[in-house]
Amino acid sequence: MTFGIAAKLSGLLALVSCLIAGLTGLYAYQASRDLLVSATQDELMTATQVIARRIADMRLDLSRDLTLLARHPASLALLQTPPAAQGPQADQLNTLFQLLMRANPGYFQVRLISAADGGLERVRVDRDGAQLLRIEEDDLQEKNHYPYVSDTLQLPAGSTYLSRIVINHERGAHAGAEQPTAQFASPVVDAQGQALGVVVINLDFNGIFAKLAADLPKEFQLFLANQQGDFLIHPDRSKAFGFDRGQRVLLQEEFPATRELVTGQQHQVVLEAADGRYLDAPVVATFVATTVQVPSDESRLILGLAQPRSSVLARADQLGRTILQIAVGFGLAGFLLALLLARRITQPLNTMSEAVQHFAADRPITGLPVHRADELGLLARSFQHMQNQIQRQFAQLQAHREELEHLARHDVLTGLPNRRLFMERLENAVERAKRSDTMLAVMFIDMDHFKQINDQLGHDAGDMALQWVAQKLLANTRKTDTVGRLGGDEFVVLLDGPIHRDQVAAIAGKLRDSLLQPWCYGAHQRAIELSMGISLFPQDGESAEQLMSGADAAMYRIKMHSRNNFGFVCEPASPPTLGAP
Repeated sequence: MTFGIAAKLSGLLALVSCLIAGLTGLYAYQASRDLLVSATQDELMTATQVIARRIADMRLDLSRDLTLLARHPASLALLQTPPAAQGPQADQLNTLFQLLMRANPGYFQVRLISAADGGLERVRVDRDGAQLLRIEEDDLQEKNHYPYVSDTLQLPAGSTYLSRIVINHERGAHAGAEQPTAQFASPVVDAQGQALGVVVINLDFNGIFAKLAADLPKEFQLFLANQQGDFLIHPDRSKAFGFDRGQRVLLQEEFPATRELVTGQQHQVVLEAADGRYLDAPVVATFVATTVQVPSDESRLILGLAQPRSSVLARADQLGRTILQIAVGFGLAGFLLALLLARRITQPLNTMSEAVQHFAADRPITGLPVHRADELGLLARSFQHMQNQIQRQFAQLQAHREELEHLARHDVLTGLPNRRLFMERLENAVERAKRSDTMLAVMFIDMDHFKQINDQLGHDAGDMALQWVAQKLLANTRKTDTVGRLGGDEFVVLLDGPIHRDQVAAIAGKLRDSLLQPWCYGAHQRAIELSMGISLFPQDGESAEQLMSGADAAMYRIKMHSRNNFGFVCEPASPPTLGAP
């Protein structure tokens, strides 16, 4: 006799009374664990806030050191003296700098930098291992192009400036070279309120936080992120300063609950992480966003502490064992009986649940009990039928979506990117060029006398001519470049950086010369010529629209004066080379 699911579940419900004791004990145990986690979260938040206050106190101490150096009479006197005539004041400041660095092992470098002479360093002391080095005149550098100099010179007397916290790539930094560094600076101001220079202290970022972490229990993990969420301090050092290696390792990706903290919607977050990196070792963590109280490129920093959840719950283990022993003593018999029955009942359900969890449109459900004669078999066959239908529909939708996606972003006739896709790539290229300080070029191309081809040979011939030109443009540009068609006989080429003006001119000449061979349509031969206008980033515009507008205007200038030629936005058209059509 075959029993259905209802009969089996009825038998299981008869055993519920035997499990009440066990469930009660489990609830009490879980409640105690939750209370302990909550208490630990409060302790962690307090510890995080204490560390944040200690960081603020350290910043105040450093600001006092900067103020002392900036207001020292020798600093002002030295900046008012020509570099060739500096004497006792430089020696006095060198001694003062070295005394300050011996008292503060976290200082990589102390410098006095003049506002004149391109931001020339006047006195500089570097830490090199256990030694302090005074950098002599020939090795002193000009630093006016660094924000910690130029921005600090705009501040009033007594102000403190904080740079971005980055890896120090400045040349000749000795112990601070290629190390996480923060520059603190303060202006040196004369009696008339004019900033004559700045005093700069390079802080050993890792060293400072290593001292803070040394006061924490070994199991604690310390985190620090900037206002964008990039990790600056992480237990796994490979994840810190990822942006310096062209990567983005973000706090909000490792701890999704901190997104509102990064966006500024909250100031502190308490969370438990039990997935991703913490799947095998869950942690309890607290994060606090602190506002930088001085002029800075880092407006907010996010500090966090994490503690393994296992250590938090270790204190509840003894209580849990006692509760569980009592519960097991009352419910052991019912548990053993229910275990046997539940195994027989739930095993098919678990099998089906696991199979359905792996459901995907491109992967069939496997392991379904489709051969059973009861309700589970019927349900399994229904799932199988449903997936077959979904797979067919998904394949059709995917094909339609890809086709529409391609049509929406590509020219139907030539297969080249259309205006929409080209502008997206150009905007992305402009953003990359801004970050990397490189050049790129936009070429606006128009076919000369294209209307004559349409009028004399017909629109089919015109279409084939457009396809022929598109192939020539693709064949004579780099794989990293983008060739697009805007419509009609207008084409556009993005020459992605890094690239120089002479390289752009060479490519333009190459494109023009590639059309020296006549285009053939049946028995007809036609010479196809191009007028090309070129705009350069950043000289001719800092946005995609400005570059396109400039290149378009340059193209029309070429078309009005010479045709079959190219020219830049800010120059007259280049003269045709020998052999040009």
